[in-house]
Amino acid sequence: MNFSRLLRWMTRARPERSRLISAVAISLLAAGASLVLFGGSGLLVGKAAEGGSLATLGGLLIVIELVAFFRAPLRYEERLITHRVALGSMVRWRLWLFNTVGRRIPGPLAYLSSGDLFDRTIEDIDVLEDLYVRVAFPTLGAVSAGILTTVVVAFFSVLAAVIVFVGLIAGLTVAFAIGDATAPITLASVAVRSEIAERMLDRIDGAVELTMAGTTSQVTSSLDELNEQLSHFDAIIGRLRGLGITLLGIITGACVLGIALLSGSGVHHGSLTPGEAAGITLASFAGLEPLLGVLAGALRAGVVDAAAVRLDELDATPIPVHEPMTSASWPMPAPSIVLEGVSAGFDDVEVLGHVTLSIAPGTSTCVVGPSGAGKSTLCDLLVRFLEPTAGIVRAGARSYADLSGSEVRRHVVYVDQAPTIFSGTLSDVLTMGTEDVDDAACRELLHDFELDELVVDDRLDRLVGEEGALLSLGQQRRLSIARALLRHPEVLILDEPTAGLDPAQGRRIVERTLELAHQASVVVVTHDVSLVELFDSSLQVSERTVGPLVAKTS
Repeated sequence: MNFSRLLRWMTRARPERSRLISAVAISLLAAGASLVLFGGSGLLVGKAAEGGSLATLGGLLIVIELVAFFRAPLRYEERLITHRVALGSMVRWRLWLFNTVGRRIPGPLAYLSSGDLFDRTIEDIDVLEDLYVRVAFPTLGAVSAGILTTVVVAFFSVLAAVIVFVGLIAGLTVAFAIGDATAPITLASVAVRSEIAERMLDRIDGAVELTMAGTTSQVTSSLDELNEQLSHFDAIIGRLRGLGITLLGIITGACVLGIALLSGSGVHHGSLTPGEAAGITLASFAGLEPLLGVLAGALRAGVVDAAAVRLDELDATPIPVHEPMTSASWPMPAPSIVLEGVSAGFDDVEVLGHVTLSIAPGTSTCVVGPSGAGKSTLCDLLVRFLEPTAGIVRAGARSYADLSGSEVRRHVVYVDQAPTIFSGTLSDVLTMGTEDVDDAACRELLHDFELDELVVDDRLDRLVGEEGALLSLGQQRRLSIARALLRHPEVLILDEPTAGLDPAQGRRIVERTLELAHQASVVVVTHDVSLVELFDSSLQVSERTVGPLVAKTS
């Protein structure tokens, strides 16, 4: 368990100081209430045994009843404030996470599976809530209760106060030692849980392929093995938890018994009254009883620390594009997009090297080349999803480095090989990112891209399903191109737009796109060399270079 890391995450949450102070104050009041309740009860019993006056007994009884009445609301308010601090922190952690992941997608986080990224983006942030609720505040409350009890008991017996303090230190030591012992096991358990989540999502997404291949049982067997590992880890953690509870019980019992014997000796020698002896004995139990909460927090701290480690790994992931402090404006009128001596790649692997080219306004360019040659990398550079490792990308005379990603993508629209279709209606999908688009324009565009079958009774309320599940792959691509054209971009980039279409339909869609793009520059990446003749110019990407394929003849 790394306390400095957990403290850094608490600092990153920037909790409101007033709520923190309120939580500490309420925690102290609750600890004081428990001390008065237990100690006062012992004093009351002792006074009654001594034959104390009715007035004294009645006064003590009233105080105890009042404290007992207010103790529950204090505990409730303590939990309420603690959760308010935790939930407020989670809002800020989620904003941090959104910004952290958003700056790295698309980019380095592409190596993460959907299951692993799901764990890091949702579950790990949810786990961090326990940093306050189960770790920090219970530990603070236990320490406060122990110290307060030590101070109060010291007024009656210094030696008894020493026993309480030693019991507090011993209990904290045991709790943290058990927490440290479980930490590596917890890390292993979290890793197994993440792998289970990853494989489960893969199992669900690939259910059809696994069934067709007859390998479902193999995947199920591997999940069973992972579940056995997880059960083994959980059993070890359970045994360590049981050991911790036992040791804390022994420490608390030994301290209470020692104070009881010491108090009895004090009563025998006349230094304590029976009521005081009973009071400090029960008060010592009230001061040490919260140590069980510290043990629970120490055990949970390993899970929280594991979540913090995984989120820190996200934070350490390189940022593919560094945004300028203040973004310049896109140059007007429509500029040429120029690459000068550009090299680019991922993870120190150069995909494109020393590329120089220019895309003039209103022209169409076809980019061809084998898989892995760098065509998609070129697209990422043009839309500013990637920064060059050498050279410069310009919009006219203005460097991309001076433009924010959002400013570039207001004018440069990219439809990649796997366009995302969000769940909703046809209208929702088409109008995403656009304003003031009427249904008539949408219907006309759907007709242009041969999607009339999606329109029923001139209405655009047909559901497309999650990730476009109710559409074919070809329909998804055509719908994505139509959506891009509705934004009236200055530069339109299409990566394999004809995939999933027969050659004739694919050619018609490309021709229609070039016609509807009007004055926009169009860059189409394709494997279909037969489409080259439709474009003003053609480029071939091969061996990390980009060069002309053919010259267009008039």
